[in-house]
Formats: sequence, structure tokens, C-alpha cells
Amino acid sequence: MEGGLTGRHLLIEIIGSPLLNDKGLVERFFKKLSCLYGLEILALQVHQFEPYGLSGLLIMPESHVAIHTWPEYGYAALDVFVGSHFDPKESIALIQDCFQAEKVKLVELERGLQKRDGTLVRPELP
Repeated sequence: MEGGLTGRHLLIEIIGSPLLNDKGLVERFFKKLSCLYGLEILALQVHQFEPYGLSGLLIMPESHVAIHTWPEYGYAALDVFVGSHFDPKESIALIQDCFQAEKVKLVELERGLQKRDGTLVRPELP
């Protein structure tokens, strides 16, 4: 790596959580996450589906978090993208605490390498 990363991206699976249909919980999770990173909330939206399920998006400067839940399966897909000066893995304890999951699986990606001349290149994805 010549310059630095522009961002870090966690792809997270929340498995076995009984709390995935709680809109207020997801909103509180998003607010706690913004506090964890000390970032301003630019937009926060959580949509409740009928009969169940949620989709939510938190937008912060150079960062975002998205969640889609399937409560009937105890499953959620969560993305945490933060600027390169943050460690997205710092969010894992908060995720486990908020959602009380049986298991949390994750994959981390490094996004957008910046070369010394200022140009961006995309790293090879696994």
C-alpha cells in the first residue's frame, strides 16, 4: 500500500437474535454507533415492514451503516463502512450487546487505496 485506505467495510451476519423486529432498538443502536465513532448523524432512517422485518440506514461523514432484518429467521445482514482512521471492529461489542445474538460473523474489506499521487485504486476483492 503506497498511500492509505479511504475506508474499512465490515460485512456482518447477526444470527440467532430475538430482537430483530424492534425499530426503536435499531434506532438506538445507530445513535450509539455514531457516538462510538464520534461522528455526526447526517441521516437516520429505519423502515418497519409488515408483518415483520426492518431496513435501516445511518449516514455519517465518510461512513454509513445499513441493516436488513429477517426476524422470522433470527437473521440480519449489517454493513458498517467507516473512514480509514476508524476501526469498524470496535462496533462488534456494541452489536453483540444490542442484539443479543447467538453468533456474529464478519468479513472485513479494505476499500479504495489511495496512491501517493492522490489517485485512487480499488484493491482486489477476495
